[in-house]
Formats: sequence, C-alpha cells, structure tokens
Amino acid sequence: MVDLHIHSTFSDGTFTPTQLAKRARENNLKVMSITDHDNIDGLIQGRKAAEKLGITFIDGIEISANFNGKDVHILGYFLDLKDSSFLKLLKILQEKRCNRILKTLEKLEKLGIKLDIEEVKLEASGCILGRPHIANLMVKKGYAYSLDDAFDKYLADGKSGYVPKVGVDVVEVLKVLKSNRAIVSLAHPHLINYPYDTVVNIIDLLVNNGLDGIELHYPFIDIRKKQRLMKVAKKRNLVITGGSDFHGTNRNKVDINMGKIPMDIYEELSERKQVKY
Repeated sequence: MVDLHIHSTFSDGTFTPTQLAKRARENNLKVMSITDHDNIDGLIQGRKAAEKLGITFIDGIEISANFNGKDVHILGYFLDLKDSSFLKLLKILQEKRCNRILKTLEKLEKLGIKLDIEEVKLEASGCILGRPHIANLMVKKGYAYSLDDAFDKYLADGKSGYVPKVGVDVVEVLKVLKSNRAIVSLAHPHLINYPYDTVVNIIDLLVNNGLDGIELHYPFIDIRKKQRLMKVAKKRNLVITGGSDFHGTNRNKVDINMGKIPMDIYEELSERKQVKY
C-alpha cells in the first residue's frame, strides 16, 4: 500500500518524520512520501527512519501556489534537494508565510488576542509557520476551546482574523518543479474553490506546462466528483496519485494508509520518472 501525501511537524502536522515512519509501518505501508508545505526539512530524517523499517521513501513536497487569487496546491515527487532554483522558491514561499502570520497576529491583537511571533515559532517545530500553530497557541492561552473553535471564530476564510495567502503563481511553481526534474501532481483538485469548469481549465493550463498527474485517491472524496475528474485525467494521460493528507491530531478521522492505495500508483509514477528522465 502507498501513501503519497503526509505532513510532519516540519509544517502543520503533529508527528515527527520518525513517528510518521513508525505509524506507516504499523499501518502496513510499503511506500510513503512526506509532503510538508513549502519545505523539505523533514525529508532526511523521514527517509532514514522509513528505510530502517523497510519502507520505500519518496522525497516530496506540497507547494502552496496561486491561481487568480485563490489557493492551488502542487505536489512534487522524486525531488532534487540540492537544486538552487527550487531552494530559492522555497525561501520566497517561507517569507510570504511569515508575513501572513505577522499580519494575522496584528488582526488578532485588535480583537484582544495577544500572541507573539516568537511564541508561534516555538509552537512550530520547523521553519514553516501556519494558522494551526496560531490556533493551538490560542487554545493553550484560553482564547479558544479547540483548534476547530479557533478557526470557526477567527482564522477561517471570511472570519475576523483571516489574512489571505499571497502565493507564487501556479505556472511558475510548476515550471520550477519540472526544472527540478520532479514528477508533479495537482493536489486534491476536488477541493479547489472554483466551479468544475474552472478546475478543468486549471488542469489544462498545468498540463500544457508539464503536469504529470492529479490526486484523486483522497479521504472522503465525493465519488461523483472523483469519477468526473478521473475521466479528465484519463483523457489527458495523467497519473492518478493519492494519499491520506495525514496531519496527525490536527486532522481528526484521518490516518496513514486509510485509503488503501495500491502499489501500482507508485509503479506508474516511477515508470514516468524513468521514461521522462
């Protein structure tokens, strides 16, 4: 079984890369990829732990990109971790994330919620700061009852503490990953906040710039949406990728390998990598 979408404490997950590998082994996983948001800092630890347990490990990432002002997430696999253009992009993305957190804290302070950026950094184990770190801190300080409460009242889109993400253009992100010689998949297209026809247009735009696949094996995906997008993928010769999008305790009811994704997904990705490069 394969899980190609997992998050660690180096972004907004609650398991370390080593703990993820142990959990993957407990759940009978054969192939795993840690795909932290906008950084690769947990991959060396993750690979070491996974290979020690007999699990094939793919260096991965999930990059937050922008399409006409809205979030689109891009998954990259089989990464070249020393590619300078790729590393430069990650630095830009991390700076944008930090600026967003600072603006969020400013908004919350006006609402009487006083949090310090250094406290948020301590809440995060890695270099990536996100809204879940703020939410967890709000719970600890008594400003919210739970993570969901913090988002529902303050941090979700449209709420008083929300600050829109300023990402890098999705085509630019794709080009950097293709230059890196990565295999690239569009993450959870069924969750993109656009009408279906626009999502298909996004897929076509990305296909024209080298997209390899789309992620359709995903927890709780609506079967009708999946079937429609499967037809889109087949017509465009795209690989179907998948994973749990596991975040530990930050995402309840989701576990590693819960989708029981078969090995042929990994094999098809590997074949595409070998054919292209």
